[in-house]
Amino acid sequence: MTERTMMTTIDGPRTGLSNQAAYADLHGFVAGGVSSNMRARGIIEPIVVDSASGCRVRDIEGNELIDVNMGYGPHLFGYADPDVTAQIAAQFGRGHMTGLPHRIDREAAGLVAELVPGVERLRFANSGTEALMSAVRLARAVTGRTLVLTFEGHYHGWSETLLRSRGGDGRRPAPGAAGMVPEAMEHTLQAPWNDAAAVEKVFADHGAELAAVMCEPVLANDGVVVPDTGFLELLRRLTGEHGALLVFDEVITGFRVARGGGQELYGVVPDLTVVSKAMGGGFPVAAFGGSREVMEPLARYEAFHAGVYSGNHAALRAVAATLAKIRSAGALYTELDGIGAHAEARVREAVDGAGRTARIGRVGSMMSVALTDPATGEVDEAGHRLLQTACQRRGVYFHPVPAEPWFLSTAHTRQDIDTVAETVSEGLAELARGERRR
Repeated sequence: MTERTMMTTIDGPRTGLSNQAAYADLHGFVAGGVSSNMRARGIIEPIVVDSASGCRVRDIEGNELIDVNMGYGPHLFGYADPDVTAQIAAQFGRGHMTGLPHRIDREAAGLVAELVPGVERLRFANSGTEALMSAVRLARAVTGRTLVLTFEGHYHGWSETLLRSRGGDGRRPAPGAAGMVPEAMEHTLQAPWNDAAAVEKVFADHGAELAAVMCEPVLANDGVVVPDTGFLELLRRLTGEHGALLVFDEVITGFRVARGGGQELYGVVPDLTVVSKAMGGGFPVAAFGGSREVMEPLARYEAFHAGVYSGNHAALRAVAATLAKIRSAGALYTELDGIGAHAEARVREAVDGAGRTARIGRVGSMMSVALTDPATGEVDEAGHRLLQTACQRRGVYFHPVPAEPWFLSTAHTRQDIDTVAETVSEGLAELARGERRR
């Protein structure tokens, strides 16, 4: 049996093209084959998807894979959750975009405000990048200051003043992409995550200039790294003392690590919160919000935020349907944590059984797995990518970049997780055979 035929075949090829050929064909029309540079990093051996449901994707060759990447995190209930998709489909039948106020606006916004501790008023946007850019602009408008402190490894979208290069010791980082103006980072500082001394120095040097401190409450874009005990509390205290706003980027953690996100989990309430991903169950939607006082400049139209498609009716129907299901599922986060704990235990078994080392981090159903070099403890990027390819060929997909988390859902059964762990074991065994041949 070949590795490819180890996958479950559903009903044969969907097109006359292989994944490889279809992906190459895409390059003729879509620059780079995908519409996101970040997404391109997830493709070593191409998959061109035909459909997805539950925790499985099916490609155009008819192969089925268990997916633990799950669209980069929005699917708490799995792909194509009928409880949500049925309501979105019905909304399309009633009109999905008018550019006018709709009764669903109140329902969706009320659910966000009910579930997220730091949100009383909000605005909707189309993506995390848009919402984060708008939150920073609002923070600058509220405080009359311009300087923003960010943290190394935290990704806050690709807007001009937030897309930063790696590295940071409390100084200004470099722009994170070609084409950004050289001065883009003049009003942005960056410090190491969980480095209390570095943060205190930034406030000592620049406290009167800071408009905001922005962070993910759990670092989730460079592995999963929880905040040290007292670190978020330190940020809350220092921003309060110096008149800056604390902004939580909960694009990933919102509704994922707890019903009220990282701020509920850790008991630290920010001034502004940005949510996306799990809020809309995979629909392109985001929101930023805070107290009535902080949001008042937008309420009076003194601060600026716009977007023709912001808060369109289909997106807000997805929000309302998803959040209503989250609210009504009393044991949801206990279930998700149980799935995550089982995955962590089984993957650790697989790594230990293969005599390898790995850096594994987890908060609830969000988990990162990165093979490491046993001699140095550093992430083994090349080895991890080889493992990913070996697992993908056996019917399990996770991101080939080890910094990208796994996102588990209620659609993942323990049997699915066991299959994933067994596949990881087989992949590690293949790597060991390759290393012995060298």
